[in-house]
Amino acid sequence: MRFITRLIPNLTGLATAMAAAACSSEARLPSDPSQAGGSASAAATVDSALGSGSVSRIEVELFPGELIAREVHVEDDDAEEKIVSGVTTIDPAQGTITLDLGGLVVDYGAATRFRTESESHESREAWEAQVQGEIAAGRHPTVEARRNPAGAPQSPDDPSFTATDLRLENEADGPQIEIYVDGDNLTGADGASEVVLRVLGLSITVNGRTRLGPDNDGGAEQPSDASVEFEMGVASVDAAGGTLTLSNGTVVKVTAATTTIDPEGDLLTLESAAAAVASGSPVRAEGRGAVESSDSPAVIVASSLKIEVDG
Repeated sequence: MRFITRLIPNLTGLATAMAAAACSSEARLPSDPSQAGGSASAAATVDSALGSGSVSRIEVELFPGELIAREVHVEDDDAEEKIVSGVTTIDPAQGTITLDLGGLVVDYGAATRFRTESESHESREAWEAQVQGEIAAGRHPTVEARRNPAGAPQSPDDPSFTATDLRLENEADGPQIEIYVDGDNLTGADGASEVVLRVLGLSITVNGRTRLGPDNDGGAEQPSDASVEFEMGVASVDAAGGTLTLSNGTVVKVTAATTTIDPEGDLLTLESAAAAVASGSPVRAEGRGAVESSDSPAVIVASSLKIEVDG
């Protein structure tokens, strides 16, 4: 299990969040139940964030096979929405996949980018064939479906989701939904120990089994040498200095001695990453490393790094 390292109760508006973040921005830490809030704080935080009617981006990880949140985070620094789930069926003719998660149907088409573990720009036909092969073998391959949000939260009862990016994943993380919501998505319960979220036509309960992610704005700093995972948009790259700066200000150090750059990424050098950022392309960095400093800005020395261009 991995925690998102930030919790921001309210957004001032969806347009501001979308303008501030062109890429997904996740910085993940190893799970530590002692840092997570109890059920009341999880429910109360969600109720507080949505009860005022303002727009928030919520991340929910669910228990497999249940519409109950295992972890919940409220944030504002990622412009994309996404679903992570196993796939039960695929219909290439219709351009749809059906998910384990509540039977949600995800649409895809000519504008969708397809990725596998070995290709970041896979053909639609090859991607469909790989998914079909996994299903035929009795497996439910994990897919991450991403899209750009509309100008306002989607109606709570609208299950539609058209992916701009479909990724086959090899990690067996629990099902997840990351989506913009507002007060209309709160549909029941007492708001203190339990709330019910209505998103994509699903009713998801936040209750006594739900953990709340740690607050990156006020939580404990990570000790030096702590191992962390990161996945975030790249704001700038200093190829000569061997660093890239993530969209939250974190500096990632990249060295020939300590860092392995994933050959499956779109960009294989800091020089190419710098050129992509300079051209305005949405560049994303993900990997693992050790915390060198938790001061502002935090510094991570990367042990592994994958650099991708979204879109």
